[in-house]
Amino acid sequence: MLENNLVIDGVVHAFNFKADNIRQPFMQGVVQMLHDFTANQIHPQGDPRYQISLEEFQDSFDLQPDLMETMLFGESHTDVIVYHGVPMYGLFGDGSSPIWVAEKIREKFPHRVGIYADLSPLLDDPIAHIDKMVDEKKVIGFKFYPADVVEGKIRPVRMDNEKEVWPLVEHAQNRGVKVIAVHKAVPLGPISKTFQAVDDMGAIIKAFPDIQFEIVHGGFAFADETARLLAEYENVWVNLETNPCFAVNMGDKFADMMEPLLDVGAHERLIYGTGATGAHPQPPLHAFWDFEMPDGYSPMTKEMKRGMLGANFARLHGWDVEAIKAACRADAYGLENKTIAEPYGLVRSLRDGTTPLRMP
Repeated sequence: MLENNLVIDGVVHAFNFKADNIRQPFMQGVVQMLHDFTANQIHPQGDPRYQISLEEFQDSFDLQPDLMETMLFGESHTDVIVYHGVPMYGLFGDGSSPIWVAEKIREKFPHRVGIYADLSPLLDDPIAHIDKMVDEKKVIGFKFYPADVVEGKIRPVRMDNEKEVWPLVEHAQNRGVKVIAVHKAVPLGPISKTFQAVDDMGAIIKAFPDIQFEIVHGGFAFADETARLLAEYENVWVNLETNPCFAVNMGDKFADMMEPLLDVGAHERLIYGTGATGAHPQPPLHAFWDFEMPDGYSPMTKEMKRGMLGANFARLHGWDVEAIKAACRADAYGLENKTIAEPYGLVRSLRDGTTPLRMP
């Protein structure tokens, strides 16, 4: 909790970037780029506590689910996580973010974990997949990605595809799912930026007015177009995943990401997210909370940020914030005045040969 605010990280991943999970040779370069981006651009500069090697970054999946649990709940002020599966099975053998990691943590802390399952029309039987995710995995949403590689060819997944995508959204809705998230803006390796645009969103948003659509990474690119959707449709939400990380070292860039979204006056439909464990969640959380928009930009007040940090997401899903606080307060991590552990403690314990951290 941060200054009495329940902190909900709207997107977390346990990325499996291990070499034996990579299915396309170019993705090794993407993994190296992501490590460089994390270590040299969005983590606190000059602080060795936030520096891990490429090998440690790439092989960190071996430490899951303990790494995610300790990083989010033990090493940061994050209280609740929303785990997103990733359906890029042509790039990574398990899609890159398998939901079993979140399931393991949810078994211990059901009040701290929500899960969005991956979804794609490129799956062998996506309807059966929806049913399994709802019935067995108890997911609270689904997540589409704009492309994958199938039999060596890049295949787009456009949300205006009435034949392949819309029946999946309709079936999910019929199964009681109310939220559909869509990855946008952030590139997926050497795949055309046109796949990350939001020009395919308007038709499906209008076709399913009772579905709430989260545009994930909104503002990172195509910010004006995303803001127009946010202004026009009441069932559009913007998940800021990754964007708050820029507040640590690149405040001007973060301000430019936020300005179009704030300018349309729909801050109550903006959701905080970091994409941890790709990056450590603690620095962006505090940078976001302390950030002030520059002169001449739309304001981002503490009250607005309180909503983005948790209240907005809780309202989206009908969660009882006070009940969640009470449950967190009673568990092994606690809530108020908890001691924040040093970052990457589990990684460092293996590096240094010290005693591994004990899970609560």
